[in-house]
Amino acid sequence: MSEVQVLINPAVGRGYSTTTAHGTKAGGFVFVTGQVAVKPGQDGNKRREAITEMGTLAEQTTQVLENIKAILEYAGSSLKHVAKRNVYLTHAGDFDEVHRIMEKYLGPMATTTVVTGLVPSSARIEIEVVALVA
Repeated sequence: MSEVQVLINPAVGRGYSTTTAHGTKAGGFVFVTGQVAVKPGQDGNKRREAITEMGTLAEQTTQVLENIKAILEYAGSSLKHVAKRNVYLTHAGDFDEVHRIMEKYLGPMATTTVVTGLVPSSARIEIEVVALVA
């Protein structure tokens, strides 16, 4: 039985919760916690405005994907090993723009897209992924 390794990459910003890791690694998989567009070095627990300075939808989507890339690399994986993604949007009309940007990072795969409210309220997108360990 494999152990669960908690992943906190110091190169990726943190959201509001100090009890949430960037992800976990277990059984040959990396489970990346839903990422919002917190920039590297920002900590929403210490500096709330870090969460509100997220930018346009395109900027947020790009930052989220860069955060995921950094977390996966920290875990010994990569974007090319992502098998499943869950995308959370605040507006259904953002779907096409977000997917155009995601195509630059991730190929076709199992995807769930949900329209919902997000925390923090300034976030327009959150993405979580499951990847194989490289």
